[in-house]
Amino acid sequence: MRPMTALEMGGDAPRSSNGSGPDPAERRNAAVADLKESLRNLLRTLLRSSVGLVLENVENLGGLVQKMASSGGLAMGGLLGGVRAGLAGKNPIWGALKGAVGAMSTGMRVAIILALVLAIVLLPITVVLLLVALIVLIIVAAAKAGS
Repeated sequence: MRPMTALEMGGDAPRSSNGSGPDPAERRNAAVADLKESLRNLLRTLLRSSVGLVLENVENLGGLVQKMASSGGLAMGGLLGGVRAGLAGKNPIWGALKGAVGAMSTGMRVAIILALVLAIVLLPITVVLLLVALIVLIIVAAAKAGS
């Protein structure tokens, strides 16, 4: 059998066999128990609502950041990539580079890859041309020094 609440101990509450009502200490204890239970229920409800609001706002913020990263261009992609890498404990410069490349269109990625391949292929020719230019400069300098 559950104990009586403070409200039940009020006006229509059952009386003891001698006709007297509950003593003030019993009423106070029952009121405190009611108050504790009400506060527990209030706290439980507050926690459920606040956790729900926080989760909803975190999901909205994540969606907003992803939307900014996809439509913000190279600078925003690089910034978010650097921040993400920094928070993960990785190199933020490499993360920024990956974020910027991730924000590029497919055509731009292909153009960068082609430019890098072309630079690698043309590097030996560039080195040979620089060496020829250096040899010519040495010959010209020697000819001027000899005359």
